[in-house]
Amino acid sequence: MDAPDEPTLAFDPSTGRPILVAPQRRHRPLHTHGRASGPCPFCPGEEHQTPSEVDAVRAAGDRNEPGWRVRAFPNLYPASHWHEVIVEGAEHETRPHRVPPAIWLDALDVYRRRISAMEAQRDVQCAFLFKNVGREAGASIEHNHTQLLGLTLLPPRLELELRASRGACPWCAEVESAPTEGRALFVGEHHVVLCPRYPKLPHELWLVPRRHDTNFLVQGPAASEELSTLLPRLFGAVDAALDGAAFNVFLHRIPGEDFHWHFELQPRTGYLAGLELGGDMYINSISSRESADLLRPHF
Repeated sequence: MDAPDEPTLAFDPSTGRPILVAPQRRHRPLHTHGRASGPCPFCPGEEHQTPSEVDAVRAAGDRNEPGWRVRAFPNLYPASHWHEVIVEGAEHETRPHRVPPAIWLDALDVYRRRISAMEAQRDVQCAFLFKNVGREAGASIEHNHTQLLGLTLLPPRLELELRASRGACPWCAEVESAPTEGRALFVGEHHVVLCPRYPKLPHELWLVPRRHDTNFLVQGPAASEELSTLLPRLFGAVDAALDGAAFNVFLHRIPGEDFHWHFELQPRTGYLAGLELGGDMYINSISSRESADLLRPHF
């Protein structure tokens, strides 16, 4: 039987939805909005405040010492048995658009290595990558970072997306239609940044490979280079157009399936109210074309 503080997986008997029960996370320190009680644990020189690193890109220094550019280590307050933090950039930067593309290029390599390592664990079906920016988006530490969570099952959202993608791919359709419908912010050689035709909440954004790409873990140098420049541009457009709003970013990919991987970004400018929380349905009063027109000048 699990110890009381160990993360466990439970299921809501009324819906079958999985719930990660993680008592340790209530002890997380709050390092946002000037409420830090001490030095930032993700800054160089504070490596002793985190578990020992499992991966890093370094310009100098030894393991668990300063000199790194990107650093990955187990989460001190895990939500599952496989939960890691990936810090992109040693500088204490709170807004990810200020992190240079060269760091994002290194980070993409670390993402792929850590996803591969985590999904090699016998019980991990999916390694879910996500970023919380701002306290309202769930960040407890300001220093720019991403989290990787090993799950023993696919999240319900990915199950639904996989079911919807049987037959015609909805992301291929979005890539094709968004530019002609005025919903694209950027069309590059390898990727498209767009507002989906039916956003769940205001200003939802997707970053999607132009071709039907099912394997995020295998990318050519040119595609990785483009992606490393697009991520800070995407974050910067949201920051400028929405007055520094908090936001969440998540990578949707399904190992071993014919599934068009993509990043989704959701600014936290809308609200989850009664219908959203009680009925798993969304109300959105801002069209994707309006969002694209607002965000495009800042991209």
